[in-house]
Amino acid sequence: MRNKIAPILNLVEYEDKLKPLTNRRPVASLPFACRYRLIDFPFSSLYNAEAESAALFISGSGHSLYDHIRSGSTWGLDSLAGGGVFTHSQVKLKADRSAESKHDRFYYEDHYNYVTRARAEYVVMMGSAFLSNIQIESLMHFHEDKDSQVTVVYKKVNRNELSSDTVYSALELGDEEDCDISGVTAISDVKEDRFNLNMETMILSKKTFLDYLYRAKQADMDINVNNFIKFSLESGCSVYGYEYTGYLKVIEDIKSYYDANMDMLDEDNFNSLFYRADPVRTRSKNSAPTYYGKSAVIENAQFANDCEVYGTVKDSLVYRKVTIAEDAHIEDSIIMQDSCIEEGAYLKHVILDKHVYVKKGARLEGTADNPIVIAKDGVVYAEGEVKEE
Repeated sequence: MRNKIAPILNLVEYEDKLKPLTNRRPVASLPFACRYRLIDFPFSSLYNAEAESAALFISGSGHSLYDHIRSGSTWGLDSLAGGGVFTHSQVKLKADRSAESKHDRFYYEDHYNYVTRARAEYVVMMGSAFLSNIQIESLMHFHEDKDSQVTVVYKKVNRNELSSDTVYSALELGDEEDCDISGVTAISDVKEDRFNLNMETMILSKKTFLDYLYRAKQADMDINVNNFIKFSLESGCSVYGYEYTGYLKVIEDIKSYYDANMDMLDEDNFNSLFYRADPVRTRSKNSAPTYYGKSAVIENAQFANDCEVYGTVKDSLVYRKVTIAEDAHIEDSIIMQDSCIEEGAYLKHVILDKHVYVKKGARLEGTADNPIVIAKDGVVYAEGEVKEE
């Protein structure tokens, strides 16, 4: 399949409800399951489809993404013959500065240049907020078997699997067996409790993409899956839905991010996401194994490398280089890289971002529906005061 697809990752995603975790990073850079980032999942799908390049359009700063992706070699995107990761950051800022239109003059041009120069038959559009493991090769076979002009990925979900004020949409299927798409509906307008969630992943020919790119430019519209579905239906093109049946969590707010991490403590969920389809790849960081002291008590927890654990950790995920002192108690929590928890601290239903220091005797307790989040470089004092930079 090498050279068949030109992937475009639309990382202009909804970040506000994920703050403070997205204060300094896009959604795609959010750490996940101790050693991964959300970008690893679409990138792994591209690796398994033998994509040789990818274009990223990022809402704000891409610094944390660049640091993680580097040359893209982990995902086979560093080929000397046409390979590479082509990043375009600050899409929102550039749009705000554009006086004449919704987007700056390079927005459409950057899409055009990438696709026309790619040695590919198809364009794949996807994002990072739909945490899943999509087999693009199977998607392409479905697309070709149906002789479809446009194919969109969906999953059957229940209404309670998304937030009450979700911004995402459902696909209307004219024929459930034939899987042809007849429309797109905002989930707020869907009456049924179970529906076909639009996963905003699409495959279409290079020519069709360029046609829709021209239409989007003429109308000053965003280049995204929903607008391209609209163009397809208006043009009378054949549009089919490809059903995804694996693990899915839509990362749209703090609760969904917390729940997705907690899901990984269940072996069935973990295997469904990481091993049901092709393996998920991430940039390796070689370091010492985690050390568990004699006083450590561990129950149903995941740890990354290079931690020192002397306290109690239950039903939690602990990322790299975390130190947990004796008599500290951590439960139902997510502790990110380089954090330090001193003696006697108590954390339950808490998310600590990177480099957080929890002082001796400090106590934080949220709930499963509303976990407490401490921003990067924060300090939690025993008196309950939290200092965040």
